[in-house]
Amino acid sequence: MTFSKTLLAIAFGLTVSNSVVAQDQVSDASVANDQEVNSAQMSPQQVVAKLSYQAQDIKQPTENRIQALHELANYPSQNALVAVARSLQDQDPAIRKAAVVGAEPYNIEHRWRMIEPLLSDSEPMVRITAATNLVRDFSNVSSKQQQALAAPISELISFLQAKQDNDSKLLLADVYRWHYEWEKADKLYQALITQAPDNLQIWLSLADNYRAQQRDAEAVNTLDTAIKLHPDNASLHYSKALTLVRLDDKENAASEIEKAANMAKDNSYFWYLNGVLQEDYNLGKSVKSFEQAYLISGAPEQLYAVCDIYVRYDNLKTDECLDELKKVAPSYVIDQLKEKKGQKNAKVSS
Repeated sequence: MTFSKTLLAIAFGLTVSNSVVAQDQVSDASVANDQEVNSAQMSPQQVVAKLSYQAQDIKQPTENRIQALHELANYPSQNALVAVARSLQDQDPAIRKAAVVGAEPYNIEHRWRMIEPLLSDSEPMVRITAATNLVRDFSNVSSKQQQALAAPISELISFLQAKQDNDSKLLLADVYRWHYEWEKADKLYQALITQAPDNLQIWLSLADNYRAQQRDAEAVNTLDTAIKLHPDNASLHYSKALTLVRLDDKENAASEIEKAANMAKDNSYFWYLNGVLQEDYNLGKSVKSFEQAYLISGAPEQLYAVCDIYVRYDNLKTDECLDELKKVAPSYVIDQLKEKKGQKNAKVSS
């Protein structure tokens, strides 16, 4: 798919933009009614609406609000983003800490603006949680932002070094990896895999450590070993897909991301990536994947992706899609999309 992420960021302004606020305006009554519905019968958007309401409802027990914020991390969407942004400013430090977890799916530009103030929070665990969230994108922030992270990362490392449990050791290894200290990270990962080979997150992190050093073939081998232990884990197949893309093996990458999307049925990002990777091999799967991503999230950038592929392949629903996109995007975005008519990438047509 050939469209500009920068253009989308400018056009849609994802951080609590007008479109976000508009989509957030679900009445209390309608959400309350949703809460009467069994979660198993809810659509993903209904689940997000319910969780977003619970997260912000000060009448709810703190434990319920925390759980809702944690669960919202599994449903990146406009409603969820607003709920998280508001909760990051809550008076209760436990809610602020939980909101940092809920912010995990969003890109670093948005997370930095929302979470950076918490690096100097009065509560140590809020600071540590905020540092943990932001350090994973250490390589994606400016040198000035890296300097701002220096003291929080040091506090985080000291905190984790004092811990003896495997979860803390794994997080410490991850912090080393994000902070370019790959040898320290590898030493911890290898020890942890020996102790807990059934912990799939260790395998994922070890593969990421190899990828960070451009050792992609070793990353694939690591993930293949992990998939034998955890064949039905979506994250492993997603990680392998990303690694295969780096190795320019896009057809097998498409196969892996399709497995991930089908395993994590409500993950809009996996469906979006499946749409991107399937386009060259199966246009029908690609179109359906973009549609599914938008159906799950309702996000304007994923509506753009649907319209993009509709325009380029003369889909009968093109005009309907563009009319919907006009509600959230400026006219120049629509004009640029129309100029893409006939710009096909796919090698196959179905």
